[in-house]
Amino acid sequence: MINIMNEYTTYVKRTLNSYMKYILDNHYDKGIANRYIDNYIEVRYSNYLDEESVKDTLSKKITKGISKTTDSLIQSLPEKKHSFIKDVEKIFKYLYSLDSTYLLESHHKLIENIAIIRKESLKIEADNFVDSLEKMLKEDIRKKREFLNAFQSDMFSITKTKLDKNPNLLRIKVKDKIKFPELYSDIAIEKAKNKDSIYEDILTVGYILTTVEIINNLLSNNFSNTYYLNFPKSIIDKTTKRNRLLTIIDNDFIIEHINLVITFAAFKLHKNFIIELMHRGFIFTISLDKTFDYCSDNLEYLEMFNNIFMLKDKYYYKDMLNNDKLGKRIIIVDEVE
Repeated sequence: MINIMNEYTTYVKRTLNSYMKYILDNHYDKGIANRYIDNYIEVRYSNYLDEESVKDTLSKKITKGISKTTDSLIQSLPEKKHSFIKDVEKIFKYLYSLDSTYLLESHHKLIENIAIIRKESLKIEADNFVDSLEKMLKEDIRKKREFLNAFQSDMFSITKTKLDKNPNLLRIKVKDKIKFPELYSDIAIEKAKNKDSIYEDILTVGYILTTVEIINNLLSNNFSNTYYLNFPKSIIDKTTKRNRLLTIIDNDFIIEHINLVITFAAFKLHKNFIIELMHRGFIFTISLDKTFDYCSDNLEYLEMFNNIFMLKDKYYYKDMLNNDKLGKRIIIVDEVE
């Protein structure tokens, strides 16, 4: 199964590298170019540089990251490279803005500014430079959009339910337009859809569509949403199918925005494996199903989860809300799986 975000960022890195190669011409240094590009991608799609910069705008974080990369390169490379590194920094402060999925009027001006630095600092001139780089940009933007659009489906879509009255906490379900013969009753159709193998396949589509939505969010500088996706007990022992499902979201930029929802029964049955996934970076929410008993041993387990889904009509409702360690993690839901 494809990891969509890995593929997308690999393409971004490749395009930025091709721009750098074209701009720098025979001055091009792959090692230096990759240092700037790798740092940019990390900051751009995580919206994080360091604790001191948390409240900065994304643009300011990226600019600071570029400056930090320059300082690091100057410290690690010979003095004869320092002037060139500073020239690359000037260029990259314009170049990163070409990472886009829409062609904007401002891109032409950015490319013109790069041409000026190229001419004045690197003494490289080319009459067709601006047109050629703009043509490369247009083609890359088209390919990015085609790539993301390829995962859209006329047959499936995702529905999003706000949790805890928070527009940024969204529980995902997959809606389908699968047509069954008329001789099947609605009950029979629902039973068929809820059979483990069919449900798992439909859920896989949900993981893909959610990942694409997250990527589009990141491209729009929306880093606020968290999506809650079911991680069914039935798939855990199916190694190949389970790994395919997890591969879709196994990217640092994506899993930061996803909570995998697992029932208490499934956690108790596969505790060691779920903890292993947590150590790998996956974030889990636990859903308190009918197997959950309110006791100290079980409460200890709950402390490792990001959120706790709970029904309001449970006998332990008030005790859970008043628990100093767990109360703030609880989200009241209408149903648990």
